[in-house]
Amino acid sequence: MQRVSVVGREAGRNNFNRVLTDSRRFPDSFQFEALSHTPMMSTDTKPSQPAPPLPSEVTPEAVRWAYRLILGREPLPEDIPAHLHYPDLTSLRQAFFGCREFRERERILCGPSLSGFEPPLVLEDEVNATTLERLLAHIQASWQKLGREEPHWSVLTSEEFKQTNLAANREWFYASGHGNAEQFLHLLRRNGCFPDGVADKAVLEYGCGVGRVTHALAQHFGRVYAYDISAPHLALAKQWTDGLGLTNIAFSQIQHPQDVVRLPKVHAVYTVIVLQHNPPPVIRMILQGLLSALLPGGVALFQVTTYREGYAFVAKDYLRTAKARLGEVEMHVLPQRRVFGIIAQAGCQVLEVLEDAWTGYRYGELSNTFLVQKRDTAA
Repeated sequence: MQRVSVVGREAGRNNFNRVLTDSRRFPDSFQFEALSHTPMMSTDTKPSQPAPPLPSEVTPEAVRWAYRLILGREPLPEDIPAHLHYPDLTSLRQAFFGCREFRERERILCGPSLSGFEPPLVLEDEVNATTLERLLAHIQASWQKLGREEPHWSVLTSEEFKQTNLAANREWFYASGHGNAEQFLHLLRRNGCFPDGVADKAVLEYGCGVGRVTHALAQHFGRVYAYDISAPHLALAKQWTDGLGLTNIAFSQIQHPQDVVRLPKVHAVYTVIVLQHNPPPVIRMILQGLLSALLPGGVALFQVTTYREGYAFVAKDYLRTAKARLGEVEMHVLPQRRVFGIIAQAGCQVLEVLEDAWTGYRYGELSNTFLVQKRDTAA
């Protein structure tokens, strides 16, 4: 039952790596999906001259060029006959633009990632304390291994940030954190949060990694509490921020579920490209802890994958095979319905939900960024 996606060399967690899937992995590529198929419209509504008529016959050569121009590859020999039945080139073109392979490759051009007809996910997100401890221990072991071997690449999975290439790209890596911090601040301003600014506010960053965003947050907030599950990552984060002369950051390691319960009270929480690497019960635990840490009126920004077609999770099955995945960057899901339930139980209200691209552009998958606020008990 348990299915875990793993980020490897080909797929990143960010916009540095756009996923280009091997079409031969999708035998159902040409199941035409009418939903979400929208003809592309020209902005020029009055062309100076009519377009020349298209030949009506769908020939083998026309099919070859459809593969080349639309899918960016040569067809396999058996692919040609499968498309000769289309009555005209318009039908052929619609079939190619509506096929799964094109939507996987060209997600940015294809509209919503979900149609609304997807099946529910079967997953377990509540387990007993012993199981939760085992799940967290496995994730910690994996990330400490990544922290020893490829710490920066594990944060942004692009070849530029492998240890062999890092010297030339370290400044670029850390500079990218400013954009994330600025987005957070912009969302706060857009929603009327902290109108007097955040210079006197405390922020908690969960999953700080090697400090890519931490140093940027520290240049805006009065105090930063930076947490991570991996000691090697934390050591590099402290080394970087110390080198910048930043003295308003406190780094701490998460080692047990109880550590998440004992987080300090803060005005703001930030965690992006972190929750998705934890099994659903751990995501639930972390979210509950982070939202509990908010002071009245405090605001949390967090990102999590909320749907992936075919994903399932059962804790006992996952733990039985966990050792084989040690050191892999796992990808997990917590559906929106359960996220909203956690938010409500924590006494928070949703300010915004954004569809983001942190998991890449994949049809059948959804990642969301949530901005939520703790209700002011005095109001």
